[in-house]
Amino acid sequence: MPENTGISVEVKGLREIQQMLRRLAAAAGRGGGKSALHARYAVIASQWIDRNFQSQGAMAGGWPALKPNTLANRRMGSGRILQNNRFLQASFLPKWDENEAVVGSAVFYSKFHEEGVPHTWEITPKKGKFLRFKMATRFGVRTVTLKSGRKMILPFAESQEVFAKKVIHPGLPIRRMLPREADLLPQLLRTTLNYLSGLGK
Repeated sequence: MPENTGISVEVKGLREIQQMLRRLAAAAGRGGGKSALHARYAVIASQWIDRNFQSQGAMAGGWPALKPNTLANRRMGSGRILQNNRFLQASFLPKWDENEAVVGSAVFYSKFHEEGVPHTWEITPKKGKFLRFKMATRFGVRTVTLKSGRKMILPFAESQEVFAKKVIHPGLPIRRMLPREADLLPQLLRTTLNYLSGLGK
């Protein structure tokens, strides 16, 4: 089983929030339990992750740019960081129950991007004698128009095909995809207040 990468939203550490959660526990029988509130927490975390991907990590301080050789080998041709085919972004799914709200990815390499890989490793052919890949020969930027009409400047790389018996991967920088507790607390607090207010009606 691949190790999941995810965030568990635990609201704790602030006296006001702890008091509200005690009130919530007392009111759970009238409002359908804490699962409904945890569903809202999971949606908040999911929306943060989507905005972070769309802004290429701006919510988490920005992601390091892609290397020219990485761009040259992208099959889908996208210059957006961690979004060549949007599979990784789509893999972050929300779950919740009476006890917690969680948003995470079961894609095995999500952890490598979230935490980074500081060391190098050797890549050798699985079949045949040579690796076949592309190396960037020219690197630049281009302007593309999105479906929304918004224009965006994206990097691109022209390349040539090469063959090698092995290559050394330089490692991966940290590209944080998940929110920290401080990123979500203000919105979680407002959501909890609104939920408790609704239970009292």
